[in-house]
Amino acid sequence: MTSFILNEQLVSTGERPGLTVLEFVRDVECLSGTKEACREGECGACTVLVGRPRGDGRVAYKACASCLLPLGDVDGCHVVTVEGLAGADLTLVQKLIVEHSASQCGFCTPGIVLSLTGFVLAAEKISYGGAVDALDGNICRCTGYVAIRDAARALCESLATMNLRPSERVGELVSAGVVPAYFKAIPGRLARLKTEPAAAGKDAVLVAGGTDLFVQKPEQLLDSELCFLSKRPDLDYVKIDGNVLRVGGAVTIEDFRLSAPVREHFPALEGDLLLHSSAILRNKATLAGNVVNASPIGDATIILLALDARLVIAGEKGRREVPLSEFYLGYKKTGLACGELVSEIVVPLLPPGARYHFEKVSNRTTLDIAAVNSALRVTTAPDGAITDLRVSAGGVAPVPLLLNLDSFKGRKPDAAFVGALAAAAEREARPIDDIRGSAAYKKLLLGQLVRGHFAETPAGEAV
Repeated sequence: MTSFILNEQLVSTGERPGLTVLEFVRDVECLSGTKEACREGECGACTVLVGRPRGDGRVAYKACASCLLPLGDVDGCHVVTVEGLAGADLTLVQKLIVEHSASQCGFCTPGIVLSLTGFVLAAEKISYGGAVDALDGNICRCTGYVAIRDAARALCESLATMNLRPSERVGELVSAGVVPAYFKAIPGRLARLKTEPAAAGKDAVLVAGGTDLFVQKPEQLLDSELCFLSKRPDLDYVKIDGNVLRVGGAVTIEDFRLSAPVREHFPALEGDLLLHSSAILRNKATLAGNVVNASPIGDATIILLALDARLVIAGEKGRREVPLSEFYLGYKKTGLACGELVSEIVVPLLPPGARYHFEKVSNRTTLDIAAVNSALRVTTAPDGAITDLRVSAGGVAPVPLLLNLDSFKGRKPDAAFVGALAAAAEREARPIDDIRGSAAYKKLLLGQLVRGHFAETPAGEAV
């Protein structure tokens, strides 16, 4: 039995946990404001808010693509569709959409309203840039994005003086007309819900974010026993432990991207991971899931490979630690045994003299898979000589590739060095012709990305 609050209504249903929330709200609850379109999480028409209880008694809201969100994963949560914002008056977000002519046919508008509402519920800082980032998964074919962005800017200006203290935010948003008054009672109502524990069956399918699983095989998952890692608070943490960063296996990419430890020790990742899908997917997709997915071109995997990450793998026989560089055995094949999961990712902090850099080329800047991507971690001595060098590359081999560049250690990164390094990378690459480009193009592109790792900034300093 799955129990949750849908808008204001308490729902207890025996529907299969693998049924998507999109199907449930439209076909079972007959709430047609949530639109069905791509069913791949790429358009944002099906966006809903999912509020999950926290240990401190608050509810954390995130905008999610309901077409890839299994019903069992919202057990014990508050799910909000556009109908859940209805009242005697339009909400502030809806008013600003109207005032700025930011809707024409209206098909995409419910998702845009929910993405902006989710942004102000969750954002650490209310800023126009943050609002635009929150909309990066919402596609509109007819309105034009200028009007939508104008509405987002007006929203941020309207809430510029809002108190950002988490304990008071919902109350202020109710007063500002962003969300209905019933939101204030949701934490107490969720606390009284009886929820199901995480499934423990030996044959249960592990679901972290599910953002790829429910694209690839939704019919198979509909009748499978599912174990949702979102029910594992012991796997939800990002923390510094000595000279390493430890990331739990249930941490979403967005929570990782915006976490204080990442911002302090790997500040570039906040921007780099914006290139990974969109907010409504990053809010569910997990860092460990991206690794286990074993895509030879996954952005997060390529970044972690260059950063020399290690995986802590847990199973019936205990725990073991494996370097990420040894985890991939072939195309879409990993070293995970049956019943094992990646419980933690361990990332060494950058030592003195080290820097990190990421490059990606894709048809679209955001919400697109790379043709080729690459990441670098390089450490130099006080005299400028390279003491450690790791360069990873995606899209040029059957697995995420860590280039063999030991012969370049001890040299200084001058023009000749960079040229030789790019040529070596091109020689080691083994891409194939596919929809994202020819093998020859990808080899050339990898060489250019390697050069990009050592390009100069406008200030004249190496990046």
